[in-house]
Amino acid sequence: MSWIDHISGRGAAMLLAAALFLPGAAQAQQGFRTDPNKPIEIEADALEVQDTKQTATFSGNVRVNQGDIRMKSDKVIVHYDGSGQGSSRISRISATGNVFVSSPDQQTASGDWATYTVQSRQIEMGNSVILRQGENVIRGSRLTVDLATGQARVTGGPAGESGGTTRVRGLFQPGNN
Repeated sequence: MSWIDHISGRGAAMLLAAALFLPGAAQAQQGFRTDPNKPIEIEADALEVQDTKQTATFSGNVRVNQGDIRMKSDKVIVHYDGSGQGSSRISRISATGNVFVSSPDQQTASGDWATYTVQSRQIEMGNSVILRQGENVIRGSRLTVDLATGQARVTGGPAGESGGTTRVRGLFQPGNN
């Protein structure tokens, strides 16, 4: 079955796990996982820091790396907690505009926005989310990724002004799942 259409809830999660996260015979896949002890590196065209709000806004061709996980977007706001000892700890990273996340095993995710909560190691992405591994594709309204386990969940949601709901859709290529 190459087209799996109109999948939601547990069925989508099970298909996602089966199609995207099971290791292949030739190569073990890690999915979206990262080492929390690795530093978070951010680069951009511009930076604006607002200490009173405890935010740093990176804009223009933003790149975020932690270990092997990469994120690109138009704008990133880093929320940090001041420790009062001259250092700060990142609590959350919010990305907007052309958000793209990738892992070394050719797994990618894209959407309009993403939020990375550092302590819980969760990434949530929204609006027209596309999750890919090789030629296999899952589409939905929202994606949640646990970076500790590599598990992902795609859900549907409101379709917008036209009413109704969008459903999770999957396309699985023969020989790739």
